[in-house]
Amino acid sequence: MLFTCYKLMTHFSVILTVFLLFQLLCLPTTSRVKATPEDEAVGKWAIQFGDELWELAQRMTKSQEIKAKYKEYNARVELKNGTELIKSITANVGEMLSRKMDAVKCIQQKAEAAYEEFKANDTFPNEYFQYYSSKFSMFDGKSAEQLLEQQQKRAWMYLNFTLNPDTHFYNISVDTEHSSVHVPSNVYDRNPEVLKTIMWSETLDEVFKQNYQSDPALSWQYFGSDTGILRHFPASQWQERDEDDDADTYDCRKRSWYIETATCSKDIVILLDNSGSMTGFRNHVAKFTIRSILDTFSNNDFFTIFNYSATVDDIIPCFKDALVQATPENINVFNEALEDLSPEGFANLTVAYEKAFKLLKKYYIQRRCNETSTCNQAIMLVTDGVAGNTTEIFEKYNWGTGENGTSNMRVRIFTYLLGKEVTKVREIQWMACLNRGYYSHVQTLDEVHEEVLKYVDVIATPLVLQDEEHPPTWTHAFTDKTYKAEANSTETRLMIAVGVPAFNRTYRSINGTKRARLLGVAGTDVPVEDINKLTLPYKLGVNGYSFVVSNNGYMLLHPDLRPIGPSGRMNPNYNSIDFTEVEHLYEDNVPREPGDSILELRSAMVRYQTGEFKDISVKFHYDKMRRVSEEKQDYFFAPLPNTPFSLGIVLPSEYGKTWIKVGEEVLKNIHMKVNISEFFVGENWKIHPEWVYCKYHYLEGHEFKTPEGELRHFLAKMIQKDWKWSEQYDDEFIIDSEEELNCGRKTLEDDAYYCNKELVHLLIFDAKVTNSSYGDWKFTNDEERKLIESFGATLRFVATMSGLTRWQFIYGEVEVDTDREFGDYHTTAIDETWYKSAILQHHQEPTESFVYSVKHSKDPMEDNELKITASHAIFPRDGGKEAPACVVGFQFSHALMLERFFNITSADNCNGCIKTCDSDENECYVIDNNAYIILAHNINHTGKFFGEFQGDVMQAMVEKNIFQSIDVYDYQALCAEGSDSSSEAHSLLHPIRLFSLAWKWLVTQLFWHYTRIQWWVDGAPFLEYFDEIDDDYEPVPETFAGQQPKTKEITEDGELIFQEPEPEPVYSPCDMKSTLYALQPNSLEGINDYIKMPNSRPFYLKKIPNTNLLLVVVNVLMPSKGVRLTTEPQIIEYDAEFPCYKLNMSFYERRRIEECYTEHPMEELFTYCGDASFIQFNAVSIGLAVILLLLPRYLRDN
Repeated sequence: MLFTCYKLMTHFSVILTVFLLFQLLCLPTTSRVKATPEDEAVGKWAIQFGDELWELAQRMTKSQEIKAKYKEYNARVELKNGTELIKSITANVGEMLSRKMDAVKCIQQKAEAAYEEFKANDTFPNEYFQYYSSKFSMFDGKSAEQLLEQQQKRAWMYLNFTLNPDTHFYNISVDTEHSSVHVPSNVYDRNPEVLKTIMWSETLDEVFKQNYQSDPALSWQYFGSDTGILRHFPASQWQERDEDDDADTYDCRKRSWYIETATCSKDIVILLDNSGSMTGFRNHVAKFTIRSILDTFSNNDFFTIFNYSATVDDIIPCFKDALVQATPENINVFNEALEDLSPEGFANLTVAYEKAFKLLKKYYIQRRCNETSTCNQAIMLVTDGVAGNTTEIFEKYNWGTGENGTSNMRVRIFTYLLGKEVTKVREIQWMACLNRGYYSHVQTLDEVHEEVLKYVDVIATPLVLQDEEHPPTWTHAFTDKTYKAEANSTETRLMIAVGVPAFNRTYRSINGTKRARLLGVAGTDVPVEDINKLTLPYKLGVNGYSFVVSNNGYMLLHPDLRPIGPSGRMNPNYNSIDFTEVEHLYEDNVPREPGDSILELRSAMVRYQTGEFKDISVKFHYDKMRRVSEEKQDYFFAPLPNTPFSLGIVLPSEYGKTWIKVGEEVLKNIHMKVNISEFFVGENWKIHPEWVYCKYHYLEGHEFKTPEGELRHFLAKMIQKDWKWSEQYDDEFIIDSEEELNCGRKTLEDDAYYCNKELVHLLIFDAKVTNSSYGDWKFTNDEERKLIESFGATLRFVATMSGLTRWQFIYGEVEVDTDREFGDYHTTAIDETWYKSAILQHHQEPTESFVYSVKHSKDPMEDNELKITASHAIFPRDGGKEAPACVVGFQFSHALMLERFFNITSADNCNGCIKTCDSDENECYVIDNNAYIILAHNINHTGKFFGEFQGDVMQAMVEKNIFQSIDVYDYQALCAEGSDSSSEAHSLLHPIRLFSLAWKWLVTQLFWHYTRIQWWVDGAPFLEYFDEIDDDYEPVPETFAGQQPKTKEITEDGELIFQEPEPEPVYSPCDMKSTLYALQPNSLEGINDYIKMPNSRPFYLKKIPNTNLLLVVVNVLMPSKGVRLTTEPQIIEYDAEFPCYKLNMSFYERRRIEECYTEHPMEELFTYCGDASFIQFNAVSIGLAVILLLLPRYLRDN
C-alpha cells in the first residue's frame, strides 16, 4: 500500500514538473520577453538620467534629514475620526451662524419697538430733518451720486460723511458710529411715510453698534423697510451699482433676503394674454411686468409661464406640464422666449385658468400641501381685459369642499390689468379679491415696479398675523459688489445673508390701519470665506476639502465652485451650481446623467441628514482641470443648525485618515529656553494667507502689512507671562431656539484677540523641524557643486501641512523688494499643484520618487528662464502608521536639463544598434504621468500635451493600458458667441483693400507653383512612408508674445481707414468635456521591446526610475496616421437644445423651506386687494360678492 502511494506521488511530481517547464519555456508571458539590445540601450538612457535626477534631488532637498527630524522631535501619527471631525466643524460654523442670527433678531426687535414708540413731533417740522444719505451725502467734496438740478434745493438734508478706511470692511471708507440710508431712485425721500421711516429707524444705530462691538466679525448690518428705504451699518457711500449701469436700480424689496423672508417658497403660474388686443404698448408693458415679477423670484421658487389666446401654450416647450426652479438661467430663458411672442387671436381665459390649476394641483398633491399647509401657490394674470366669468373654475379648484371632484387649494390670484382704456374692471378685481390676491391696474411703465412688489405684502399677511414667530431665512450665495478684484483675476467674494421679518402691528390699534403688513426685514451678510476658515482646512489635509450644500442641492462653498471663468466674466448661474455639477464620480461617464451614488449622496444632504459615504471612486482633477487621477474619497456630512444648509467634508480614503499631532509647543520651548520667534527669522517664508492662526477681533488699529508680520507679532506675545489662549467665541454655544435672546452681550476690548491653538502649535513644530535644514547653504564637496551647477539648480523649498512654506536660494542671491519670487507665487502650501502631485505620487509609486513638472504652455512665466519644479512627499511613520507631513522640492533650469538629457541619449550604448535621440530617425520625448511634455527636441512643445504631436503613439499607449483616458465634464464653462473677431469681411468694401488682397493672392499662387516645380526637381524624401511633414509644425498662437500687431491702414493725417472697433465677445453658459490621461501604476512591467501597433508609429517606452517621468522614443520615419489628440476642453453637443438637456435637474430632490405661514383665519379682516380700495373687505362684503357671482349660475341652472 505504501509502495503504491509512493509511485503515485512520483508520477504526480513528474507530471507537475513537465507542466511547469512547458509553461516557462513553451508559453512565455509578456513579462518573460527578453529585452533586445536596442531596448536595453533605451533602458540605460532612462536609468542614467533617473539616477542623476535622484542624486540631484537628494542633494538639493535634504529630504532624509528633514524626515529624520520628525522622528527626532517625536511627531505622533494619529488617526482622524471623520465622524467626530464633521461634528466639531458643524459646531464651529453653527456657533458663528447662530451669532449672526442673534444679531439680526436684535435689529428686528429694536425696529418693532422703535416704530411703535415713534411719535412725530408736530412742533418739529419734518422738512428740517437731516440724515446720512448713502447716495447724496458728501465725503471729501464728492458724493456717490450727483443731485439733479431740481434736487439741489434740498441738498441741505444730507449730512456730510466722516469716513475712514476699515480693514474689517475690506478697506472701504466707513463710519462705525453711524448708519446711512439708501433710497431707491423711484422713491421720494420727502414722502411723509418714507421720511417717517428714515426718522424712526435712526434709533437702530444703537443696536447696530452693540452687535458690532460684541461680535466684530459681523459684516454689513441692515434694515430694509417696506417703503423701499435701506438703512445699513456702518455708514458708507453707495457702491452697489454695476459698472455698466448708469442708473441706481437697487431696491431692497427686490433682493432675495427680503422677498424670501417675506414670502417663503412659492409655486407660481404666470398667465400672459397673447390675444390680438395685446399689441403695441400693451405688449411692451406686459413683457416688462413679467420681467419685473421674475426679478422677485429666487432659487426657492418654482414657476412657469403660459401664453394664452384661443389656446394655451407653454412658452418653453420642453418645460411642458412642469414648474421649473427660478434659477437665473431659467429666468433668462423665459425672458428671451417672451421676446419671440406675437399676439394673435382671441383670449380664452377659462382654458388658461384650467391648465394653470391642473398644474398647480399636481404639485399641491406632490408637496402634500393639504397636510402641511405650508405651500404658497399663486396664479398671476397679465391681461388687458377679461371676456367672461371664470367662477366655475374657482369653484372647482379653489372654493370646493372635496365633493364631486372639487378641491380647496387656496391658490392666490394676482391680476395685472394693463392699459388706460379698460373695460370690465370689476370682474378682474373680484378674481383677485375672492382668491386672497391683489389687483393692480398698470397704465405706464413707471408704475410696473411698485405694482409688482405689492404681491409680496399680500403673501406675507399670514406671517404678520401670527405675530409670534420671526423665522430667520437664509439666502443662496451672491457676489459682494464692493469687492474690487485685481486685473485678470478670477476671484470674487461670495456672501450669504440671513433675514428676519419685522411686523407692523398698527392694525391692532383702534386708530391704526386695518392692513396687516410687514414693517420690513432685518438682515446681515456673511462672507462664505468666513465659513471656510472654520472648517479646519489644515486638519482636512492635502486633497481634502469642505463644502456646503443648500436645501436645493446648490453649492455655497466648494473648491471647484468658479463664479468667474477664465475669461473674467461672471457665470450667471454661479449661485445655482448643483452638487452633481462639481463632484465628479468615476461612475458618471455620460454628461448630465449622474449615477445613483452621487444622487443618493445629494439626497441625503438635501434631506438634512447626518451620514457618511466611504470609498467612493472619483475623478480627482486639479491644476485647472488639466490633470486627473482616479482616487477614492470618504464623504461625511451633517446639517448646519437653524439653517437650510448641510456641511460636508471629504477625506482621501487612503492617506486622509491620519495626520501629525503635536503637543504644547509654546510651553515646551519656553521650558527649554528656546525663543519660538527664532524659528521664523528672515523673509523667505510664508504662511497660508487664507488660514487663521491668530487675529485681533478689531482689525482697525491692528493692521499688518503681511500675514507673516501678524504672526511674528503674536509669537512675541505668546512667550510673555500674561499670555492666554482665547477662541473667537468663548461663551458656550447653545443650539436652542428657545434660549432667551441676549441683545446686551458683553462687548470686547479693543485689543481682544483669538487664536487657533492647535494650528499654531503645529506651525511652530513644523518651523522647528525645517529650521535647521534651511540655514546657510554649504556645498558638501566639489562633486555636489558640479552636479547642481550642471542642472542649474538654484532654489529649494519645503511646504508643510500647517501652511508653512520656506524657500532658499542656494547661491544667496540678493533680492529686491519689488521683484516677485517663488514665495510670492506659491503661498498656499497644501493647495499648490506640486504639493498635491507629490502626495498622489507617494501612493501610486511603490518606491520613493520625485514629481517633475514644468509650467503649462498657457500659464505665465514666473521667471525669465523656464524652470523645472521637482517635489517629493515626506510621510513620517509612527506606530505602524504614516501621515503626510510636508513636501520638499527644488527648481532647476529646463534648458540645462534638456542639454543633459540629449548628452545622455546621444550615446547608443550598444555599438550602433540604435539610432540616438540626435538622429533624424528618432524623436525623443520625456513626458510626465499625465502625458504633458517635459523635454522635447522642439522647445515649443514644452508644457503641451504629448498627443497633440504624436497622437497615434498616445492612442497606442491608451490601448495598451499604459495610460488611462478619463473624461472630465465642466458644467460651469462660458463659451464665446457671435462673429469671429478676426474677420476682415467688413474691409472688403474698400477698393484699395480689395486690390491689396488680390495682389497678395497672385503672389501666393506664383510662389506655390514655384515650390511645386522645385519639389519635383529635388525629389520628395520619405514619400514612400506617407509621412506627414507637418508633425513638428506648430502654428503660432494669436496671443504669442512676440507677434506683431496687425498693421492698420491709416490716412496721411493718421486716421484709421475703415477700422471698426471689434465687438466684445458675448459669453454664455455651456458644457465642456476634457479628455485627460493618467499613467497606470505598474503598467510598464513586462514591456521590454519595441512597441508596434497597427495604427501607430513604433516606439520605445521606458519609466525613468524614481520619477513620474517616461522616456518615449518614436521612429518618425515610419508612417503616421495623423492622429491628433488634445486635453483642451471641447464643447459638448447635445441632441436636445438648451435648456432642454438640463431638464432632468429640475426634478432632482429639493427640500421645502420650513416655517412658512401661508394661511391665517383672520386674514380677510386685515388685508386689501388692490386698486378697488373703495370696497370694504370684511366678511359681509365678501359674502355678498360670492352671492352676486354665483347668482347667475343658479338662475341658469334652474
